[in-house]
Amino acid sequence: MKLSTSVDVRKEPFHLNHYKCCRKQAWEIYHAHPCMEFLFVYEGHGTVEVNKRLLSIEPGTLLVFQPFQLHRIQMKGPFIRSILMFDPYKLDGALLAFNGIRKWFNILWKKELTSQVLPQQQHVANLFENLNIKLKNAPANKQQEEFILCLLSILRHLEPYEKEIYKGKEDEGKPRFSHTAMQMLEWIELHYKEKFDLSRMSEDLHLSTYYLSHMFRQSTGSSITEFIISRRLKEACLLLETTTKTASFIAQEVGFLNGSYFCRVFKAVLGTTPKVYRMQL
Repeated sequence: MKLSTSVDVRKEPFHLNHYKCCRKQAWEIYHAHPCMEFLFVYEGHGTVEVNKRLLSIEPGTLLVFQPFQLHRIQMKGPFIRSILMFDPYKLDGALLAFNGIRKWFNILWKKELTSQVLPQQQHVANLFENLNIKLKNAPANKQQEEFILCLLSILRHLEPYEKEIYKGKEDEGKPRFSHTAMQMLEWIELHYKEKFDLSRMSEDLHLSTYYLSHMFRQSTGSSITEFIISRRLKEACLLLETTTKTASFIAQEVGFLNGSYFCRVFKAVLGTTPKVYRMQL
């Protein structure tokens, strides 16, 4: 299982990982991130679990993931995909002159979607290919403009699928995450490397511990502890891939009590040990 698709939107608000290939016969990822993600599949068959639903993936599928949304992808055979990750606040600001498309984007960004898996979206592959070519030729100060133009094209392409993606509900004006849930997610992003203390979160956010726990599970479908473990493992995988730090050192750096506990959790969630994970890279 891979967990380390890590983009810091504060430093890099737009990021394209074009035509990324994995030739293993089995591939899995389970994570969440603060940015939005459009993932297009060229090759590979499998499933994605999101919002407690299990959906099929096949070549030509486009997946849409919202910020802080836990999702588990399991693929068989060669898996080739392109991933476009971006800061939704940056794109929202760039769409101020496009009222209609901005409203549509805010549905994709903030509402509880009916489906986030769209088959037969080969047109998106062409948009990613064009973006990749333009990024190679554009100077650094023009690259953000190319990202925004590509995203604008993707949003326009997805508009006809609005009824498939979002059916609306009686509480249509209600966002996917309440203001409180967003505060909790942002608090976790700042403090996940520290020993978790629900009472401290309660004091910082001025809300009861019961309300915080209830609101988080209602909003995300997972407990606060499960989400923090996922976030820590994602960071641990990134360090295993990009550094030579020991598992014990990484355990302390990402917030686990000790190396042995880290290894137990790592194997329970990812199905392998940190040592074997690093050797398989």
